[in-house]
Amino acid sequence: MRSTLLSLAGLFLFAATVRADDAADARAIVEKAVKALGHKPGDKLEAISWKDNGKFSGGGMAMPYTGDFAFQWPDKYRFAVSADLEGMKLTFMSIANGDKAWESALGMTQEMTGEKHEYFMNQVYNLGVTSLLPLLRDKEFKLATGGEKEVNGKKTVLVTVTRDKKPAVTLYFDKTTGLLAKSETKVKDQFQDWKEVTEEVYFSDYKDVNGKKHFGKMKIVRDGKTMIESTISDQKTADKLDAKLFEKP
Repeated sequence: MRSTLLSLAGLFLFAATVRADDAADARAIVEKAVKALGHKPGDKLEAISWKDNGKFSGGGMAMPYTGDFAFQWPDKYRFAVSADLEGMKLTFMSIANGDKAWESALGMTQEMTGEKHEYFMNQVYNLGVTSLLPLLRDKEFKLATGGEKEVNGKKTVLVTVTRDKKPAVTLYFDKTTGLLAKSETKVKDQFQDWKEVTEEVYFSDYKDVNGKKHFGKMKIVRDGKTMIESTISDQKTADKLDAKLFEKP
């Protein structure tokens, strides 16, 4: 009996060591990516604003859009978008601040609740994950390796990010450059009655902006269909953004 217990204890100890080594390997992959962006692993994530010019397809609609975006980890996010739907000009805005979120369109503003609120807050969370720096500073994030796969003809190494009460996110890093090439997670799709589907986000066309690298193109594929293709520009970072940006519209 004693020998059996000792064997079991040895197995548990071995498993814990393997998990620790794997977490260290995953962290090393993220650190390489952070350095490739021009940061140091211990850096704090700066707030950032940017402009987006692209095309949205979903819910039976297809329309070009332009937008202004702002994000401040961990819980502040805002976008204001203007779109052209068959000649009709549309403007809408969404804002997250703490545990509150609002949407505004056609002169009306309402607070997000239920599945819409959960969805939008997870989008804010995903922005933090793909920004990478929080993964190295916040111990609530758990990292694990996920092997290798090709993304657009290039070899990538995978890291899976988990956190309590949040969807798992898999990050694909270019094996040569270290840069983030893709993220993948589960989301609830508003256009399919909140059905849970896979969302893949592709990042490309990295450019130097004030000494740091930022991706210049992004493609979002949801449930196997391209939903957004966009060009990102005018990236600006700051220690903190104007608090008024994140007030209820």
